[in-house]
Amino acid sequence: MNRYILSVFVTLFLSLICYAEKGTYKAYVYFIPVGEIQFDIRGNSAVVKGETYKSLRWIYNYTFRFEAGENGYFLYEKENKKEKIYKNKQIEEKKPWLPLIVKFIIEGKRPDSEKDKNFPYRIEEKGDTVIIYPLKSKKVKKIIVRLSDKDSLPEYIEIIGKVDIKLERIR
Repeated sequence: MNRYILSVFVTLFLSLICYAEKGTYKAYVYFIPVGEIQFDIRGNSAVVKGETYKSLRWIYNYTFRFEAGENGYFLYEKENKKEKIYKNKQIEEKKPWLPLIVKFIIEGKRPDSEKDKNFPYRIEEKGDTVIIYPLKSKKVKKIIVRLSDKDSLPEYIEIIGKVDIKLERIR
């Protein structure tokens, strides 16, 4: 009996530690579906991967892997045949929507923008929608996030900037 209780306790404890939220989004550039992006959030770290659909790769082939953790940010991207690696500040300049969305998901509905003096943003809440304004970005004007009732991953994300991108959750 003691072994059974101990094994149940260990199983519950490990499931709490390893708790992960995963979500897959269909990515649109303007109104054209171009690929999928997967979010994998585990505690205070995240991995976000995306790629264009195979049917579009003859026109434009893009894949990326973004990692966020206690040691900062890392982004690998392959655009057609060019490979690039970015870290921390470079990512905040190149793709500010990635760290802001991941930060929002990890820290909850009200991340502390005061912690990020070098990467300022402002948050505006309107019901189940949150608007994030990156204050130093030249590429992104605002990020609109529609929250989910089920979990901390949003149902819908819209990045408005030089190129408008919409992410619609499919799983």
